[in-house]
Amino acid sequence: MSREKNEQRALDIVAGRADAATATAPKKAGLGGLEKAGIALWLLVLLGGALAAVYFLVLAPK
Repeated sequence: MSREKNEQRALDIVAGRADAATATAPKKAGLGGLEKAGIALWLLVLLGGALAAVYFLVLAPK
């Protein structure tokens, strides 16, 4: 796209014209890789805490 087309598109978006809204790229739905990694780490921490609690409360020698 040329600079003039980009400028006109920006002006159309700011003005709220409907044809400019359809020209924009659709948003990606779902979780990205970083979010999935963060969830996996939280699950790992929760699982580790649960295993430690089971050991200390049930399996540890008394």
